[in-house]
Amino acid sequence: MIIASPTSPLYSVYSDSTNIYPSNTLAYGGATGISGGSPYIQITSGNRTKKLTSNGGTSYPVDTTINFSANGYYSVFAYDTATGSAGLKTLVLNDNLTPPGTGQAELRFINLSPNSQSLNVSLINTDSKTMDTILLSNIGYIGYSEVVMDSLSAFKTISAGTYNVSLNTTTTPSMVMFKKSVPFNSGKIYTIYAKGYVNGINANDSLSIGIIENY
Repeated sequence: MIIASPTSPLYSVYSDSTNIYPSNTLAYGGATGISGGSPYIQITSGNRTKKLTSNGGTSYPVDTTINFSANGYYSVFAYDTATGSAGLKTLVLNDNLTPPGTGQAELRFINLSPNSQSLNVSLINTDSKTMDTILLSNIGYIGYSEVVMDSLSAFKTISAGTYNVSLNTTTTPSMVMFKKSVPFNSGKIYTIYAKGYVNGINANDSLSIGIIENY
């Protein structure tokens, strides 16, 4: 579970009635799993109800049933904004963790910024003499409903290295975020996701990226 909602408090994570992250709580930008290691937690396969509770209460900003296949790997994002009785939205991705070849890495980009235009993602490899550039074009916000999309699950193969990452709007072209010296290591698989608001609303919710090392 990854929390991509900029208005989130600290959440506990449940699978059915079991707290699957009992010694920790998730804040905005946080992910389950081992700190600095795998983001995955083992659960029983089949139809499982995923819930988030805040401050030990009984409110469920995410309360949705997901069918998990045996031996599968899944990334579950909680995103958008919980207001009143409306819960956060969920995105479920079925992850293929077949390792990339030597000297290669894999990545995908998910746009979870609620007020963003479609984004172009530019990645410039600063380790390469040719300054390899990867461009992921016209990636829109995924929307306002629960989503299970194989098309968003796919990873793209790139040369391993250190990259400068920028997000640029497409309708009115301008750079809205820049992050320098992001390592994508050989044999690793990554998810990059846009979070927060373009131009910000509060002090800590400006547009930024989260990076998950899936493998």
